[in-house]
Amino acid sequence: MAKFARIFLLLATVQADMYLHNPRGSNNRLDEAKRERNNANRLFDSQNNNRGGYNVGSLYYYQESMLSVEWTNQHSCGDQNTHCEIILQYMCGDLVRDGTTTQTIPDNRVQCKNYNCNTDKTFGMHEDYDYYQECKYRNRNKGLFAADQNLKKDSAQATRQNPAGTRRGYECPEERDYYPYWHPSPWKDIAVLTNDATRCPFYEEESENVKGRYECVLPKEYLRSKNYRRYKIPNNEADCLAFSHIHYPSAFSNATELRGEWVLRPSHNLPPPECRETDWSRDNHLGNGVGGFPNTYNWTLPNINEESCTLRIR
Repeated sequence: MAKFARIFLLLATVQADMYLHNPRGSNNRLDEAKRERNNANRLFDSQNNNRGGYNVGSLYYYQESMLSVEWTNQHSCGDQNTHCEIILQYMCGDLVRDGTTTQTIPDNRVQCKNYNCNTDKTFGMHEDYDYYQECKYRNRNKGLFAADQNLKKDSAQATRQNPAGTRRGYECPEERDYYPYWHPSPWKDIAVLTNDATRCPFYEEESENVKGRYECVLPKEYLRSKNYRRYKIPNNEADCLAFSHIHYPSAFSNATELRGEWVLRPSHNLPPPECRETDWSRDNHLGNGVGGFPNTYNWTLPNINEESCTLRIR
């Protein structure tokens, strides 16, 4: 049976002391002439050395073909020394791109062409502008373990690994650092590799591939008001439904009460991710696994009706 080729633009990403080798992971590189990358904050937080990664290059794949994903991870997997979980995800869309500059896409629309950062192709982009704004103003989950870190922000920008809320592209730090995430995300799950395979039913059932996500939607009238830069979006149903704001349309209009709405967004309508035990690798060793062979995951590419996609390993 004939298969149709799709452009699979792999702005491949890596996180947490991992390096993605096939397809070649960018580690935030674009077209650097030197060994060091120019901007570690260009698209995502890789938490990796500045000399890692591969320069940009679009790749083409056939749907239903097998892509062997290969990586190295510094911290061990498959033994008692660490609790290791490796997650493979992808996202696609017309706005996903490499860009032509190593500068980070602006947070201020005034700095983008036609006041639209989503369509300014000068800058590389994974998640879009609106996604980051929701993360920026949404209350962070204060029930998460923060160790001894003093988190500087009350929004989902701040996590144990990012206490200052540093911006990397339009990535949401809270979503990046925790899985499965509890708010809508554009990332689709491919596989979860875990030291504890008894957790697989949980990951398969809770994946956004099969289970929708709720979010709090605040009235547009409130977001457009003078409170716009001071508001916080509730991150749970109780606080969302308790939200109330008195709105005055004009000096000659009666006041109206604005309320939050707890809205269920649909799942990605995809099969659950494959879940299995991780392959063994040893501590402090960015090299191959058992027998000197690379650690890999063989992914059968789905029928993706998009021309631009990005893959990440975390």
